[in-house]
Amino acid sequence: MRKLACEESFFRLRDALKAYGFPVQKLDWIVLAICLGLAWPTPGLGEACFTTIEQKLAQFARNKWATLAAIGAATIIARLALLPWMPVPQPKIHDEFSYLLAGDTFAHGHLANPPHPLWIFFDTFHVIQHPSYASMYPPAQGTLLAIGQLLGHPWIGVVLGVAAMCVAMTWMLQGWMPPEWALLGGVLVFLRFGIFSYWMNSYWGGAVAATGAALALGALPRIFERRRPRDAVVFGLGAGILAISRPVEGFIFCIPLTAALVWWILRREAPARPPCAKRILSPIAAILACVVGFVGYYNGRVTGSLIEFPHFIEQRMYFTTPVFLWQHEKPPRAYANPQFDDFYHNFMPSLYQTGWDEAVGQLEWKATEFWQFFLGPALSIPFLALPWLPGDRQVRLLLIQVALSAIGLWVVVFYHAHYAAPLGATVYLLLMQGMRQMRGWRFRARAIGIGLTRLAVLFSLLTGPVYFIHAMVSQSNSLFDWFHRHSVIVLGVTFFALMVLRLRSPRTAPPVERPWAISACEFVLLVFVMLQTCTIQRDLHPDNYPFVDDLNEPFRKPVEQRLAAMPGQHLVLVRYSKDHNSGEEYVYNDADIDHAKTVWAREIPGMELSPLLSYFRNRDVWLFEPDEDNGSVSPYFPERPEP
Repeated sequence: MRKLACEESFFRLRDALKAYGFPVQKLDWIVLAICLGLAWPTPGLGEACFTTIEQKLAQFARNKWATLAAIGAATIIARLALLPWMPVPQPKIHDEFSYLLAGDTFAHGHLANPPHPLWIFFDTFHVIQHPSYASMYPPAQGTLLAIGQLLGHPWIGVVLGVAAMCVAMTWMLQGWMPPEWALLGGVLVFLRFGIFSYWMNSYWGGAVAATGAALALGALPRIFERRRPRDAVVFGLGAGILAISRPVEGFIFCIPLTAALVWWILRREAPARPPCAKRILSPIAAILACVVGFVGYYNGRVTGSLIEFPHFIEQRMYFTTPVFLWQHEKPPRAYANPQFDDFYHNFMPSLYQTGWDEAVGQLEWKATEFWQFFLGPALSIPFLALPWLPGDRQVRLLLIQVALSAIGLWVVVFYHAHYAAPLGATVYLLLMQGMRQMRGWRFRARAIGIGLTRLAVLFSLLTGPVYFIHAMVSQSNSLFDWFHRHSVIVLGVTFFALMVLRLRSPRTAPPVERPWAISACEFVLLVFVMLQTCTIQRDLHPDNYPFVDDLNEPFRKPVEQRLAAMPGQHLVLVRYSKDHNSGEEYVYNDADIDHAKTVWAREIPGMELSPLLSYFRNRDVWLFEPDEDNGSVSPYFPERPEP
């Protein structure tokens, strides 16, 4: 979609500020400035409306099981309701196809597939071909996609997984804080990740690991308080999910939790230690033993070795870039096709740089990416209260966990937001703890903390719809364009109107006792102010909210639909140009290649295609040139050698 004219003006403004040395990245904090500007002098805006809403939600939150069911149902219903505008996502990224291969394999009752005799033509990124044909990734995300495939489509598994994550995060918060705050935290998780983020709108994952982390973290205070074996079982299940989804990050995440659990048992009186260990540690150890056994069995079926993970084979056969910052690059390798050569010799090494300065730059880049995906400006406000949190062991435990997980993410060369999914659970727990602390802030008898928490929540509620409307509304919509062009002016006018309404209300009456009509007007105008604030953030920094806006990109879909509608079976030969972007890969196949409706194969320069054409002689053969036309295929005619 083309940029709106007003977007271009914002971009020109940003470039001009950069030219004069202005730190444009700090413009994000305009959200913080506006929230402070509203909450400091006038913390009671819309008090009656806010109080009514908060009381109703707090009453509902007391029924914890109903809260969990509502969060899960809302996640599913909200995303399905947007299908006319945000269709079922199609895979585009290397990793997505690899996870889908795992899902298809599991859905057919297998853990791995036998290698294909012509595997060289099907070789592709993040998929191992020997000793089996399988995904290189841990099996958790593939299991979720297999469940979805058995129910009708792999994306159903994604939707159910994200809903489960929102439920698990809410359940986690219920173990650490009052139920009304847990409900609010679950709503914030739902708003941030449950509709518009790539965790919901792709097949990459993130929700599975976040669910495991939430289960382990939520079980810990319940174990301390109630000493029930079932809470220990939940802890073990959470750790097990982490082990088969993000094993490295999950292991680091569980170190402080396990240490706290062991220390809690050791601090008990000597006669109480054995029964407590039996009730708590035995279920956890039994579950983890089963997980270790499954991982070993899975490795044996995929790699032929109980201790060799599929990822190790991918690294040994293809990678020249190290996994950790302290490692050194390997010598260049020879690859069978130019796409591998470009990806592993050009793109991957660009992610790895030696030296301390580069390592510090990696830390800054990853921290920025983490902040933009998980928090953004509005949800950063409650962290201002962290220095005032009670200095108990539980808070220190969370901070230690954040520090260890951050180091673990830093020393790994590669980074995506789903790598940090376990840490996200801890960050949102600290976020809600900070919000609880901040709500009690007062300055000269003004309850500024209440105003700040309400504004942060209101901004989080509105920013997703603002990004969605900007992406969906046509440029020709004159009313939308007028709003977009004059948002700053409208912001000033509405702010002035709020001040006038406050001056007209009785000064001696508490905010909650003011006329309800005035409070309602304040509430509506405050919503409008925050809408304008969301628009400003979206224009100044579109990446500050994890919104996926390329769901209608064609990629392989037009070709797949055309061939699926035609009779018979098909073989598609993909011919890349010399300047092809190796990040766009089209050669991916189902688990059972020989019986698939459409088989995608790679045309390799200098390699004879006759064995492939002979093997699939009963199929219609098509030529696909994505760099020329990625929406159609043409019949393939083998080139005849010159006489």
